[in-house]
Order: sequence, then structure tokens, then C-alpha cells
Amino acid sequence: MVQAATRTTEALNQKCHNCRRQRLRCDRSYPHCNKCLRAGKECLGYGQLFRWTGAVASRGKLAGKTSSADAVRQPARTEANSSSSSSSRRTSPASSPAREAEVDDWQLVPHGRIADEAPPSPYILADPLVQDLSQSYRYYLSHFTNQVCKDLVSFDVADRNPFRSLVPLTRDNPILQHILVAAAAAHMSNLIRPSLPALTLPGSGIITPTTNEASRLALRDALVAKHKALRLMYRAVENVETVGADVVLAASLFFINLELIESGKHGWKAHLEGAGRIMSLLGPTEGGPTNELRDYMSSDCFSYFVMASAFTPPTSTVQTYFESSQIPVMLGRATANSYLCCPPQVLEILYAAAQLSNVIVEDEDVARQVGAAGMDLLRQAQTLDIPAWAIDALNIPYLKDIPLESRIKVGTSHRLAACLYIIQAIEPVHDIVGPGLAAELNRQLLDLLVTIPPKDPNYKATSWPSFIAGAGAKDTESRIMIMDRLQTFVRLIPWGFLYTAMEALQMIWSLDSSGTAEKCWIQILKDPKMNFLIV
Repeated sequence: MVQAATRTTEALNQKCHNCRRQRLRCDRSYPHCNKCLRAGKECLGYGQLFRWTGAVASRGKLAGKTSSADAVRQPARTEANSSSSSSSRRTSPASSPAREAEVDDWQLVPHGRIADEAPPSPYILADPLVQDLSQSYRYYLSHFTNQVCKDLVSFDVADRNPFRSLVPLTRDNPILQHILVAAAAAHMSNLIRPSLPALTLPGSGIITPTTNEASRLALRDALVAKHKALRLMYRAVENVETVGADVVLAASLFFINLELIESGKHGWKAHLEGAGRIMSLLGPTEGGPTNELRDYMSSDCFSYFVMASAFTPPTSTVQTYFESSQIPVMLGRATANSYLCCPPQVLEILYAAAQLSNVIVEDEDVARQVGAAGMDLLRQAQTLDIPAWAIDALNIPYLKDIPLESRIKVGTSHRLAACLYIIQAIEPVHDIVGPGLAAELNRQLLDLLVTIPPKDPNYKATSWPSFIAGAGAKDTESRIMIMDRLQTFVRLIPWGFLYTAMEALQMIWSLDSSGTAEKCWIQILKDPKMNFLIV
């Protein structure tokens, strides 16, 4: 049972509960304080707090005493106290650095870190829908709701983020429960890693993220939940009608997201193929909240398909399960609030360019045909009306106040990146326009990215344009700027594919500086041994 604390605060006028108690300056970010998130702690917000009855006070006049319930509790150990303890003292991220903050001097989180063991009473504060879950699962589902879901849309509006509607479905669908927990635990593991080392150029080598105990524990939770989800996935695919196509599609999508959170290497392909198969079973949607979720899931899968095609060899089987004619339709349904903040027309052009790049140019006639088709794509990309696309989103009531300039800049960055891709990926086009246009477009893209700072709500949508700009950068100053930008991404949006992107850029630059690259960097990335996804 819970009882409301008597004290409330106003988000705009007072500090969050953590900063207020620790007497720190709060940045008053809403709904969560960024200072707390950077410290690897859960921000307790600005509103009304809740206490579990039966908890034990850890400080103050009531230290060591319980509240009205009879449960006897021990205060959770902090990381400092547990550092010299035996392995039996190890706690889950729900009771270690990510969750150490005290609430009005009462500890809310009990001991225990194994996902399957029944947590002792009192339970972690949680929605009644998931009250039967273990404490760590509830913690990770809370992290999914409060943090991961924000990464999945352009503008996070609490009651209009369709991915939050997946959480209630976890009660009756264990496969969803395990895969969402796996994604959230992996996200948390990345979030609480120590910062990246400083970049040194040239010859700095591949960047390897460091880790700590709390991060390792969260990663272990992610792997355990992932294994359980994989076992259930095999049966779900065989019984789609029983489990439900939307549930299986959601699981497939979050297997891809989990791979992207981990590293974006290799494992995503099978899940993307599976998602394509499932979508072929789904009929057209007709609106409504459930179908809105399906639209977003389908849009994300098609976005991943297009981005994958950019660096996928022609022998890939992924395209077998996706209809290229469906790209504008599928992407258009969620374009207003897609995390990618990219016009569907740009992705359609990008996919067509990727297919042209795989054509083997055997003679001059083929070269002329490919060159003409490529130049037509380049003209289409250069003449796209990005402001008109950006303004369309304002027609949706809950998006009417979004920053239009931000949307235009990010959409333009995707357009410029697509133009660069066309020139670099399609050799006859490169021969026609020469290196000068590519250098000019790359400079425009670099200059534009500088005007999209980390505080911009669509900053997270510029990882792919940043990668393309970095791959084409020739001077050390531009390369350092791009690497700094990607390191900032990792700190704000802890998805592991960003580490892979940095590794790939280091490889591209090392080949360029040594003069050993015999083909363009896009062809190098299409090597089946690379097999990574950058979004």
C-alpha cells in the first residue's frame, strides 16, 4: 500500500527532488532533470512523491524505524559501500547507481537483483498492471517508459507516444515483456557507462567504450531477458495467429532496436527479415490508437530497411521481404513524429540510389544508363521542398507547437546526406559531377550540423547525416568535429550503433590517409564482413 507524501513542488519554479535534497543546482528540465540522468540516477521529478508503508528510514530522526506496516527493511547499499563487499551484496540497477536516490529519507527499493526471483515486500512503486513482476523487471519497464520511448519519436508527448502502449501488453505477452526489458536494460547499461576517452587524431585506433560494475550488471540482465525472448520468438513465429501479428511485429522491431542499442552489428538482419514477413500478413490500417502503433512500427521497420540497403551488398536477402513501392506509403504514415525526422521522399531516393550502386557497370552503355538514372535521383533530391514537408506536421494538433526551424534543418541535413550518398555510391554519377560538387555538399552539411546543437529536440535524428559528413571529411578539424558530435550522441542517446559508427569512420580515415583505399568508402562498407546498421 502507498500513501502520498504531503509535499509537492512545481517543475518550473523549484528543483527536482534529488537536487533539492542534495542542495545542488537543478537545470529544471521537464519531465526529468538532465543533471540526474547524466549522473546515472533516476530523476524523481517535481511532482508528488510516494512512500511505501513498511519502509525503513535511512536518515534523520526516524533512522532505523519502520512506517506503519510491520515489514522490517534494511536500507539499500550504495555503490561506495558495496565496493568492498562480497559478491552476495551485488544489487541490480534498480538498487545500485541508477537508483540510489532516496525519497524523503525513505528507501523504496528492496534487495535482490535476479530477474526471476520474487521481490520481498514491499514492492517497488509500480503500475498495478505490472505489480506481479519482479522488482528489476518493473524497474526496467519504468526505464523503457520514461527514457527509451523518448528515443523512438521525434517529439515525446506523454499521451501520444504510441510505444508506451506496448507496456500494458506485456502482462499477457511474455515475449514482449522480455524483449522490452532486454532493450531497456541494454539502454541503461550504456547510459551509466563512464564517458568515452578523448579522441586523438590521427592514428588513435578504434574507440572502445569503458564500463563499470553497474553497467555490467544491467548488461547481464539484458542478455538474460534477450535469451528468454529469443526462445519465445521461435514459438511465436510458428503461431502468429495465436500470439497476434502485431505482438510478433513489435517483438521483431525491438529485437532490431536491441541490436542497435548493443552495437548495430550482424544480428539485426534476421530480425529485419522477420519483421518483413510479419508485415506481409498485416492488412491495411484504418486509424485508431492500436493502428497508430502499427503504423509507427511498420514505418520504423521500413526506415531500417532503407538505411540497411545503403551499406548492404546486392546478395542480401533482406530486400526479399520488403516492397520498394510501399516505402513512401509506410513512411508517410508516421513521418510527422518519426524519430528520424526525414522526409519519406529522401528515403525513397536513398533506396533507389542504393539499388543503382549495386549495378555492375560492364560497358559504356550501362554506364550511361546508370549515370542518367543517378543524375535524375540527384536532381530530385536537390529540388525537394523541405520546408513544405516540415510545415505539414503542424497540421497535427499535438505537434502544432513544435520548433519548425529545427525540423527544417534536420530534414535538410538528410537531403544533403542523400545527395552525397548518390555521388559517392554511384560511380558514373561521380564521374559526371566530379569531386568538386561532393566537396561543396559536404561543406554545406558540416556547416548545417554545427547549427543543430545537442539541446535541439531533433539532435538525435542527425546521426546518419553526421556519419555521411564524417565519411566524406578530408581535414582533421572536420573529422574531430564529427567525432566529438558522435561522442555527444553516445552521452545523450546511449545506442551502441554509435560506437560502431565511430569505429567505421576511424577505418575509413585510416585507409584514406594511408592511400590504400582502392574503391570508395561506401563499397568498403558493403563488405559482408562489416554488416552493420547505422540509423
